Amino acid sequence: MARGSLVPMLVCALAALAPARSARAEQFWTPQALLAEQFKSSQQVSYVRARIDTALRARIDARLGRQLPKSEYTLFVAKTGERIDGYALFDEQVGQHEPISFATFFDAAGRVTRVEVVAYREPYGDGIRAERFRRQFLGRSVRSRFRAGEDIDTISGATISSRSMCIAVERAAALIDAWLQKQAVEVASADRAPALAKASNGARLSTTQ
Repeated sequence: MARGSLVPMLVCALAALAPARSARAEQFWTPQALLAEQFKSSQQVSYVRARIDTALRARIDARLGRQLPKSEYTLFVAKTGERIDGYALFDEQVGQHEPISFATFFDAAGRVTRVEVVAYREPYGDGIRAERFRRQFLGRSVRSRFRAGEDIDTISGATISSRSMCIAVERAAALIDAWLQKQAVEVASADRAPALAKASNGARLSTTQ
């Protein structure tokens, strides 16, 4: 997973996330405006291009019970100093006929803090934009269930769109969790490195856990 630097590269990443145009497309947010509003108190917002290898894809697919549609996702990371303020992931999920563009925001622990419909292209079913529907996702994480009609109440007249949002948010939670686990492994490896270096200078390593 490669980190991107800010400003020109971030602008390019945001441009790549712009919802595709269609005859019926109604765009409610641009990624840039939404990130600026959500993370207005953060010192910086950077991004990570998360490339999903075969082993990780298999684990995520098994957790979701469906296949990831892409092998690379862009995760946005908001920070103030060394503190993580939150994460964001922009993605699409097909509704009845057309893709719906979503943005899902998370806190530093991977819990959902906000879900927005960025662009909607169907002639009906946009009731999923209602706050009473979207707030059902708040506080959920990869350990939660997202079954439309069971764990998440659907919107009358927008059942398919409701299900699409459930799929998109659940997928985003799984991707953020995979990223957090990767970060935890890297931190643990970095913490062990000085001890290993010291041991290589003559100290004996213990294999006791």
